[in-house]
Amino acid sequence: MTTKILIVTGFLFFSINDSAQLRMDRAPLSIDSLRRILPSLSALQRIDCLNELARAYCEKSTIACTDSALSTLKQAYTESSSYQYEKGLGDACIQYAIVYTLLVPDFLQSEKYCRDAISWYEKIGDSNGLGFGYRGLGIIFLNQGAIEQSSSAFTRASFYFREAGNKIMLADITDWFGLVYNAKGDFEHYFELIKKGFHDKQTLHDTRGIVWSFYRLAFIHAGVEDYETALEYLRLGLRSAVRESVPWQIYRSLGRMFLNIKNYDSSEYYFTKLLQINPSDGGALAGLGQLYLYKKEYHKALPFLRNALFTFTRQGDKAAPIWVVADMGRTSVGLKQYDAALEYAHRCLLMARQINNTQAIQYAYECNWKVYDALRYTDSAYYYYGKFMTLKDSLDHAKFKRQHLQKLALYRVESKEEEQQAHIDMLNKDNQLKQQQLRDEAIMKKILIGSFGIMVLLGIIIFRNIALKRKNEKHRRELAENELQIQKLESEKTKAELQQQATVLEMQALRAQMNPHFIFNCLSSINRFILKNETEAASDYLTKFSRLIRMVLTNSKKAFINLEDELDMLRLYLDMERLRFKNSFDYEIRFKNEIEPENIFIPPLLLQPFAENAIWHGLMHKEGKGHLEIELSIDKKILTCIITDDGIGRNKAAIIKSRSAEKQKSMGLQITTERLALLNHDMDEQTFFNIEDITDDEGNVAGTRVILKLYYKDMVEAFV
Repeated sequence: MTTKILIVTGFLFFSINDSAQLRMDRAPLSIDSLRRILPSLSALQRIDCLNELARAYCEKSTIACTDSALSTLKQAYTESSSYQYEKGLGDACIQYAIVYTLLVPDFLQSEKYCRDAISWYEKIGDSNGLGFGYRGLGIIFLNQGAIEQSSSAFTRASFYFREAGNKIMLADITDWFGLVYNAKGDFEHYFELIKKGFHDKQTLHDTRGIVWSFYRLAFIHAGVEDYETALEYLRLGLRSAVRESVPWQIYRSLGRMFLNIKNYDSSEYYFTKLLQINPSDGGALAGLGQLYLYKKEYHKALPFLRNALFTFTRQGDKAAPIWVVADMGRTSVGLKQYDAALEYAHRCLLMARQINNTQAIQYAYECNWKVYDALRYTDSAYYYYGKFMTLKDSLDHAKFKRQHLQKLALYRVESKEEEQQAHIDMLNKDNQLKQQQLRDEAIMKKILIGSFGIMVLLGIIIFRNIALKRKNEKHRRELAENELQIQKLESEKTKAELQQQATVLEMQALRAQMNPHFIFNCLSSINRFILKNETEAASDYLTKFSRLIRMVLTNSKKAFINLEDELDMLRLYLDMERLRFKNSFDYEIRFKNEIEPENIFIPPLLLQPFAENAIWHGLMHKEGKGHLEIELSIDKKILTCIITDDGIGRNKAAIIKSRSAEKQKSMGLQITTERLALLNHDMDEQTFFNIEDITDDEGNVAGTRVILKLYYKDMVEAFV
């Protein structure tokens, strides 16, 4: 299944428009923009817009958008036929091929449309369009295992793209040739071509292509179990992606990679992020189902797995449902629904044998063995266990051999690069020696010319020296006056610098108070779990606490951190509090308008005390489930944060606190108030927060709202 995803993805990254030339000077228009301009167009321009609209639908990769893409393409094809517009017919066929390759898998249909597109482009001599047609055939053949046919198609695509002068697509074809060598087992050429394609895309400033290079480099290192390097490449791909169309494969790959190394929190974050973009993404649904299965949260796992199975079945995928059905069987075992588990196990094995997928058959054997073992059917359990171990040994040997070859090829590529770099260094040293000789000769010439010039100038200087002495006396008096003014200015500057240093030190002292306060609260929570003998909860809480404290200690050294890091710490803190209070409240963090959190810098640990106050004094004493909402917006240089809870309100909280035997004073809001006051010393805008009660229609207290207005800095201001 992994190989299939790696090969197919990337088809949608390029579209044919503007007289069959790739545009580098603008990003593709959005669906709404294309719909808006469509009524104003006529004839051939309208057909080009319809094809571009179909491409935009394809990039969404949802069921609804797939139906919209097919409907739009039908309209584009019909109108192109009526106008006998060959280019429009070719573009529509290419988009049809994309739909039947990636969204509605049917390689026979996809191949037909690619050949139809080639036929139309040949009639008008469109080299760029022919390149896309043969590129599509190469991808289809590669997915079907027809390696030689795939290589031939990519060769012809390369010829036509070179003839059209399309350098971006030539770099893309280099990547596809690399995948052909990978399918052949020639890993050395595979790695070399992927790196060459990456270098060419960097030279061409092809941002969207660079994203895919990072994606493929990540899979290279994941193949040799170098997950840290693979994760780094995926993160680079995520940062390099065009913001309005971040490729969904990157989020899925990050979620899967973190799941492989058992970093469940990060895995859940990226799978959830993907579902926010595409709620019907089968890979994300299956990933979350498997994640909850590993965490033994079986009731959460089963709904995700059922939705994933429905999605894959609707898309016509025959491989992915095998793993989903097997995970449903293992989940049913965890829920002690043994009849359902046995049915899933048999179904999984039947599906795996139908497509003759060895890895899937091994997974099905394991599922059957565990189900029969749980049912205490010893003979059947032993039979499937033996089948599983025999196949596992064979696959482990093949995997070890493949990884060994991949590591050896990767080492050879790196060794060649080191040799080339050493040769370059040697040539650079030779050039430096030659340049030094030329410089020495030039210096000698300059010395001779300079000596003659000095003799001439010496006479002029002596002559003018007498005249300059008179002027110097006047200048000395002026300099004496200037020195007095300079000393005065320097004194004022020194005073200002000392004041600034005092402010910075005071801010650091306040942050140092904040960290012990927060650590004390967390350790108290862990202590309560231990005293109640809730060891599993204590272990989970301690794991989250260790991650949070590392982030807190790192960021507390900085005067300003970006909003993204601040929200990461806040989410982790809220997850810990939910765990401690046994999920007695939910929370939501959202942006009211367009915000770039990585370019907004604020003091660290500024939002956490308000959230803590809402939980401890509002939500903790509420009967039933509570809700905490955090809404952020920006206006000019002001960041507004509204923290709302539906707790008991300030008056009831004060009464409860007065009755409590534990009257330890909360330092969080006090310290935060002092920090905000210090920020006001250096800024024209006033930073403040206001706390108000929320009432319902009958005038009863329904919660508390905190409105914090903060003057933030951008990246340049934060590091000056």
